[in-house]
Amino acid sequence: MRRSASIALACAAGAAAILPAATPAAAATPELGLVVPVLAPMLPGQTGWVGTMWAASDDICNVKVTASGTGVTVKYPTNTATYSSLSKGDSLATGHLDYAAFNVTMNSNTLLALVPLKLSYSYTVKADGATDCTGTAKTGSVTATLPVVSVSGDAVVQKTTQVTVPKATPVWSQLVFQSRKAGVDNLQVTVSGGPTGLVVSYPQNTGTFTSLSKGSSLAVGTDDFAAVKFDATNVAAGTYKLTVSLKYGSTTDTNELTLVVA
Repeated sequence: MRRSASIALACAAGAAAILPAATPAAAATPELGLVVPVLAPMLPGQTGWVGTMWAASDDICNVKVTASGTGVTVKYPTNTATYSSLSKGDSLATGHLDYAAFNVTMNSNTLLALVPLKLSYSYTVKADGATDCTGTAKTGSVTATLPVVSVSGDAVVQKTTQVTVPKATPVWSQLVFQSRKAGVDNLQVTVSGGPTGLVVSYPQNTGTFTSLSKGSSLAVGTDDFAAVKFDATNVAAGTYKLTVSLKYGSTTDTNELTLVVA
């Protein structure tokens, strides 16, 4: 399974055991167990990779895990398509850890909640001395908790609060934004204010504003940047305050930007 930089792994500081938890004497102890039952939190409407950490109490192979939950859409890595396996392959040795990842989309109507995510798994317990994946096939399931956290304030957060530009020549600067809520479409960014002589311009295809580099929409929990050109050749060196206006849908927000002319 391919790794993804956007995969978020939940780790609990108080989790001392790395092997599957013990079950009642009347039940068989699974050779594959979920280590941390609480997963990394998501925002309403967010799509992202969620990692689940597993441990083995015996040598196992052919590990396959699927996930399902109310208000949740799950997709899998392209190389497995209908399930997730482990990051280092489909085998896990006794006492070792590895993770399986799922691409999860949370319903935008789900606000603050603890969403049960059912993880169904299958694997083969390797026969003693086996050099290939032969042995006893087993299945099981466990429920993990996926926290959904709602946020207050603006739907778009401006992550770039300061840019430095040279006085000698005009330069393009990147302003980074992140969406915290669903519905950020057709985002338009303009910059105003500042000292006399400062010239602000935008890409030729927009002219009076700048849009995002990957398109006009910003998915929940993702970052993108908008490019703005600053010409400070007729401005004295110093620090100035500018206003960044964000327009999307029927909403207009404003944020402050510090411009340093050096």
